Amino acid sequence: MSGWNCYIDSLMADGTCQDAAIVGYKDVPSVWAAAPGKTFANITLTEVNVLVGKERSNLFVNWLTLGGQKCSVIRDSLHTDGECTMDLRTKSTGGAPTFNITAAMTSKTIVLVMGKEGIHGGCVNKKCFEMASHLRRSQY
Repeated sequence: MSGWNCYIDSLMADGTCQDAAIVGYKDVPSVWAAAPGKTFANITLTEVNVLVGKERSNLFVNWLTLGGQKCSVIRDSLHTDGECTMDLRTKSTGGAPTFNITAAMTSKTIVLVMGKEGIHGGCVNKKCFEMASHLRRSQY
C-alpha cells in the first residue's frame, strides 16, 4: 500500500523519530507502510496479535516484541476509549541506548512511532496520537 508512505514521511519529517509504521490489524494483518530498513518493517503477525489482543495481564510482567525488538510496557491504554495508546521503551542489549515507542490504535490500523535517543516519550506519544486521530477522522 504505497500510498501510505506519505504518512511515514510526515511522522519522520521533523527528525525526532527514527522509525515509524502503519500496520493494518483487521482481516489480514500486515505492515501497510514503514520506514525502510528499520525495526517496524519486520513486525510479525504474532506481534500484531499480542499488541491488539484482549489478554493484557502479562504485558507488564513479560516484554512485548515489535519487529523482533524487545520492549517494556510503560503505560497501556490501547483499549481505553479516547486514548487508544500504549507507551513502551526498548530493552537495552549490551548497554545500548533505549528508545521511547508509542503505539496508537484506530479502527483498522496501529500507528507506531519510535523516538530517537533522548527524545521524551511525551513527544513521541503526541506525534503518534495525532496521526492516529487523523486516521480515525478519515475512517481508518
